[in-house]
Amino acid sequence: MLFEWLFDVLITTLVTVLVLASLVITCAALNSPRGPHA
Repeated sequence: MLFEWLFDVLITTLVTVLVLASLVITCAALNSPRGPHA
């Protein structure tokens, strides 16, 4: 079904975006000399 394929693509995209966002936030926190809450 087309809708099932679209749903799978949507979920995969959301998960990928969340993972990338987490990596970016983690890298920014590690690279910041005073931490993320400075």
